[in-house]
Amino acid sequence: MRQFRNRILLGFALIFIIYVVLGALASTQDIASALSNFPWVLLVPVILLKFCAWFLRFWRWHYYLHVIGAAGKISFFDSAILFVSGFAMAVSPGKLAEVLKAVIIKLKTGTSIARGAPVVFAERIVDGVAVLIMSVLAFIIAAGAIDVGGYAALIWLSAALLTFGLIAVQIRPLAYWCLSVLGKLPLLRRAQAPLTEFYESSREVLHFRHIILPTALGMMAHLTDALGFAIILSGFGLAITPELILQSIFITGLTAAVGALSGVPNGAGVTEVSSSGMIMAIIAPFHPVITTAVALAVALTDGFFHKWMRVVVGTLVAIIFRKRLFPTEIEGVLNELRPMQPSPQQPEVNPA
Repeated sequence: MRQFRNRILLGFALIFIIYVVLGALASTQDIASALSNFPWVLLVPVILLKFCAWFLRFWRWHYYLHVIGAAGKISFFDSAILFVSGFAMAVSPGKLAEVLKAVIIKLKTGTSIARGAPVVFAERIVDGVAVLIMSVLAFIIAAGAIDVGGYAALIWLSAALLTFGLIAVQIRPLAYWCLSVLGKLPLLRRAQAPLTEFYESSREVLHFRHIILPTALGMMAHLTDALGFAIILSGFGLAITPELILQSIFITGLTAAVGALSGVPNGAGVTEVSSSGMIMAIIAPFHPVITTAVALAVALTDGFFHKWMRVVVGTLVAIIFRKRLFPTEIEGVLNELRPMQPSPQQPEVNPA
């Protein structure tokens, strides 16, 4: 248990350093001035939309518990507190502490960790699929309202690779061919074995019939996040129009992708910088009221309610229900996961 707690504490330390650096580089006075004019009553619908997004993602989480046969062995309430407490684990580097949810599933339902862990990763994969679909649709529908310059080719390439990946997952020989290709690449050779093991343990949850509904739920959750982003923008003087909503869908989608790929705990700093940069590139040309300080204020406000509110709520839930979530037996299960270390009293013998 200590190793997961240390990962989370390390994440908080990195986050603190990142925001201190950002505060030193940004014009905090101009940002504070922009925030002082924000009508805070608009945060009510923003918060309600966040709760809607959480509900949709919880629905997806519980659906995957059904897929692995664990939903009938855990109460709906325990499933909910496990899902919400998982928000606090997002601050660990690379969100690795979220694997702890698979350990708790084992204790609650008897489902093996090898069968439960793919659920955690499937959520991330389906989130990526949903975000990319929504971003591509917004890019197509909005046309000239979303100008990404030379990055348009990168968007289409990402969509093509994602489509190919989804097809490859469904066809086992094709999946193994892709894994064998990865095994021949110098930088990815070491990843072939764990990726093969992950594929075998994830085939069921990543089957096409189990991707459709979770992806649809992810798309609806992303839409609620984008509507919240548009409402925050309206607080800085912009009218909510279909064009602004499409721009919000695109910006929040790419911001989420950048934050996830960065590996930085909870995307701290990375999402704010990328979000404000896209606001300046996509929205500011149509709305002169958007300055660099306003763009940063929007990114920080959305970042708090999109990322940090869930961490606070997740941490509170984990503390309140800590005995229910983390029984004494959890240490025994975690010890089983640790690699075997040679005993200091039994030195290794040189076979030569």
